[in-house]
Amino acid sequence: MFERELLMIPGPTNVDPRVLSVMCKPPLSHTSPEFANILKEALENLKKVFMTKSDVFVVAGSGTLALEMAIANMIEPGDKVLNTVSGYFGQYFVEISKVYGAKFHVLEVPWGKSVKPELVKEALKKDDYKAVTVTHVETSTGVANPVREIGEVVRKHSNAFYIVDTVCSLGGMEVRVDDWNIDVCVSGSQKCLGVPPGLALVAISPRALEYVEKRKVPVGSWYGSFKNWLPVMRDPTKYFATPAVNMVYALNEALKLVIEEGLNNRFRRHYVLAEAFRTAMEALNLQLVAERESASDTVSAVHYPEGVDDNQFRSEMKKHGIIVAAMLGPLKGRGFRVGHMGNVNRSDILSTIAAIEATLKRLGCKLEAGNGVAAAQEKLLSLTK
Repeated sequence: MFERELLMIPGPTNVDPRVLSVMCKPPLSHTSPEFANILKEALENLKKVFMTKSDVFVVAGSGTLALEMAIANMIEPGDKVLNTVSGYFGQYFVEISKVYGAKFHVLEVPWGKSVKPELVKEALKKDDYKAVTVTHVETSTGVANPVREIGEVVRKHSNAFYIVDTVCSLGGMEVRVDDWNIDVCVSGSQKCLGVPPGLALVAISPRALEYVEKRKVPVGSWYGSFKNWLPVMRDPTKYFATPAVNMVYALNEALKLVIEEGLNNRFRRHYVLAEAFRTAMEALNLQLVAERESASDTVSAVHYPEGVDDNQFRSEMKKHGIIVAAMLGPLKGRGFRVGHMGNVNRSDILSTIAAIEATLKRLGCKLEAGNGVAAAQEKLLSLTK
């Protein structure tokens, strides 16, 4: 028996004991000065992580709610939306756009490839779009889309609002809301930030907020309306809907950990561990789904060798106390996904690689035991000198 299973999935991620301990505190009144101070501190630190001076929102719900809030507030029926799709979760913006009556155009690239800024530029020449959506890290493939470069294209070649999903990147990879021309940046609590699931996180630009205040058609969501939440985010003693008090405790403590580590140090740690994992997979002759130049630093999707059964592989990994994720969509059953984000450290990465080697060996794959771990250790040494 293991004291805990090592969650090496693309969220939820492992939660620091400091974060878990504050969740055990009794709930405060959600309109009390004491709780207001905690939420204020969390909001200020969240701005630092989003790298924005504008308003941010913390709402009880998942990252999917954050995506829906973005579309619900920024899109009116009949508006044209350019949805970029590079995998399973990019499609979420498409489905949400349908619900809110948008006239959407899907710019889709093959799974494993990133959305190139040139493709967005060409699409923007063909029509006048109200908004452009992009997924920073496509969790289903491990692809990181060039959000900064796409943002430059959107701002230069259109007046569209730029909506970015950073559910699988915020707090693990660089996200600069203000500098990258992002109008609405959405995320969730349970991935790189190392908080349990339960909070939708949003940053919004002044330009986008001005539009929301003046839009002609009322927002099609009462709970998800930025106008309803904004007074509370600016003055947490005000009331709109009851916040998830203990989850706010957790977010506040997790953000303190992020700030203590330092954003650049945190980004570097994620990059180093991701490189170690990718190098190990290459040493084991395992192919990543993402092209190497667009591989993210938070999650990797890996193809199985010929003949490996998905359920057997993940069940065997669980015997080692390590949980990895299945593939999604057309890749289901053809590989596994590893989340190397949040509070993951070197020991976690090396343990995971060793378990992958042992599992594949047990399932009859021909490989040299220790090659992956050795390659990862060499990469760690070379990147941390």
